[in-house]
Amino acid sequence: MQLCKVTGAIVATRKDERFRPTKLLIVHPVDAAGALKGQQDMLALDPGYGAGMSDYVLVAREGAVVEQLLGGAAPANVIVLGVVDDWSYEA
Repeated sequence: MQLCKVTGAIVATRKDERFRPTKLLIVHPVDAAGALKGQQDMLALDPGYGAGMSDYVLVAREGAVVEQLLGGAAPANVIVLGVVDDWSYEA
């Protein structure tokens, strides 16, 4: 699992049937203090948790997890597992 921040969303009027119940979000990894780390954004599926802009989310970067949560094969490898309400961090 990885902690990420939602930095954008993708709106698609047409998409694969397997993705119909999901939102497409752009997420970026963050460190334990909440600061963006690295240069790479990722496209993640939100299967119904209602994540939105600036929310922090836990994601899995594993195709097998996507398959398990969506109930079958899907051409994706990043999925939102939950929206983070709060966390604490000590340096």
